[in-house]
Amino acid sequence: MFGGGSSGSVASKPESGSATDLGSSRSEKQGSKSPSPEKDAAAADSDGNTSTPTKAADQAGSGEKRSGNGSPPSAGSSAEQKKRRSSGVSGRASSLIAQAKNTLFTQTGNRTNSDLGADSKSSNQTPLQKLGKQDQALAVPQGQHNNAAGESLPGPRSTFRVGVWEDRNKKCRRTMEDTHAFLYNFLHTPAPALALEGASQKQSKATDDPGEAQGANATAHQDMIETDNGYFAIFDGHAGTFAADWCGKKLHIILEDIIKKNPNSPIPELLDQTFTSVDAQLDKLPLKNSGCTAAIAVLRWEDRVPSNQSATGSQAIAPAVAKAAEEAQKSDDGKSTETAPLSANSEAAHARLKGSASRQRVLYTANVGDARIILCRSGKALRLSYDHKGSDENEGKRIANAGGLILNNRVNGVLAVTRALGDTYMKDLVTGHPYTTETVIQPELDEFIIIACDGLWDVCSDQDAVDLVRNVQDPVAAAKLLVDHALARFSTDNLSCMIIRFNKEAILENQNNKDNAIGVEGDASTATSSGKVSEVQKIVGTTKQKIAEGGAPAMGISASNSGRGHDPAPLEDGETGAGFTPTMIEGSVEEEPSSIEGDAPELNPHDE
Repeated sequence: MFGGGSSGSVASKPESGSATDLGSSRSEKQGSKSPSPEKDAAAADSDGNTSTPTKAADQAGSGEKRSGNGSPPSAGSSAEQKKRRSSGVSGRASSLIAQAKNTLFTQTGNRTNSDLGADSKSSNQTPLQKLGKQDQALAVPQGQHNNAAGESLPGPRSTFRVGVWEDRNKKCRRTMEDTHAFLYNFLHTPAPALALEGASQKQSKATDDPGEAQGANATAHQDMIETDNGYFAIFDGHAGTFAADWCGKKLHIILEDIIKKNPNSPIPELLDQTFTSVDAQLDKLPLKNSGCTAAIAVLRWEDRVPSNQSATGSQAIAPAVAKAAEEAQKSDDGKSTETAPLSANSEAAHARLKGSASRQRVLYTANVGDARIILCRSGKALRLSYDHKGSDENEGKRIANAGGLILNNRVNGVLAVTRALGDTYMKDLVTGHPYTTETVIQPELDEFIIIACDGLWDVCSDQDAVDLVRNVQDPVAAAKLLVDHALARFSTDNLSCMIIRFNKEAILENQNNKDNAIGVEGDASTATSSGKVSEVQKIVGTTKQKIAEGGAPAMGISASNSGRGHDPAPLEDGETGAGFTPTMIEGSVEEEPSSIEGDAPELNPHDE
């Protein structure tokens, strides 16, 4: 079914526009059954003869009732009664319809033009736009390249560049249900949280929440921390754009908050916790049939220590410190487990591990559904995601164990993917727990990352995609090349492609620069005393300030109806980083079909 984003509509039969139409319709229906009695009754009335026709002997023997013209005869008095009855029904129907029209006209007339305008405006708003009045993070305007997370540009020390291209595929799809988001300066890598710092963390928690204790104005005017930590995401929606648009606006905010609260936990665990939290929040929102697949990547600078228990051979220092302190605590036979001894163990472990730590670039990924993440390493395609489809044997067993069925490679014959965000009507089967990976980037070997929805992978293999764009240095041009390739191969789905190309020289410089750390412990700009805020806090705080000043509408903006990526106007001077040339996404903006809040759309199978 093409255009799964808009609710299906069934053509209804035209209704009568007036009472006379209703009356005539009923009379014609009676006449079609017996056209002759009315004529016979009229003739009888004019002659004054009230006798009724009798059956002939042959007719009586056969049991048939026939009149001269082949229609069953009827008594004149019966015909008059039917005529009166028909007229009475028509009269009552006419009276009721007239009364209803009069009431409707009176109610409409009593309403002011402003009320009508407000209702019309409200009915044209999408559910996401209506939610923007309650959650102003949803009102963040689209950024460069139609970025759902807002305006994010590379800084002077950025070690990567992001390129995005999208296409609705208008020959096959009526709406664009994909959303993407990226940040050049995602949350800095937190230092290990020592036990003694618990109280100070509680006191500083308010400063971690964007726009609350500090206020929107304070956050908007504070400087932003340059971390060179990246966040990249593509969401492929089904049964509407709501879930994909909401995740594009909110998932990175939820992830940042969870990382801040759990600095000692491994990132893969926090990604799983984030996806679970997103599912729980989507369950409370309208349009519960809406869902989306998701492919998320987080690129961070980390101080890592050797570890035999990690598949990568190393682990981040914060989880390592927490584990070492816990083991030291257990070794204290029968000793107190109060905060002070635990803090002492944590500080000792931190001091010991800090000396052996090395700074590395680490890529974390998480995905549900069939959107993919591909890493190009020395020209070879390494898949960092897992296709959660009904055709997968492992996923099929999981669905069966949960009480579901796989019919035609679809969950219960409806959904083509076995894991997704949203889809709360079958969440007991379609889980939101992601497949996660952890990869240490090797600057000499790793070249770029491809994140794309299944519209590309349905017609292109991983290695073919890598080979096609390996020699294209501009990430935007590379993303466009892959989208055009998919269209040429007759892809039938929406297309979204994001390419993150690494700068090897910049990575090596930041990696070896011990005196001028960026995005990790030792970076002076990440300290609470610096007064700087994260990029997420800056974007949300600026939006809240504009809303408070009346310079921006307090409504959510979906990825399909607003965006610098579709705006032909150039950026203002000073908005871009050094040497950065913005590239605009071409094509017309596709508006999301309006839907009344609370109305669930007709369920369309996920056709990917």
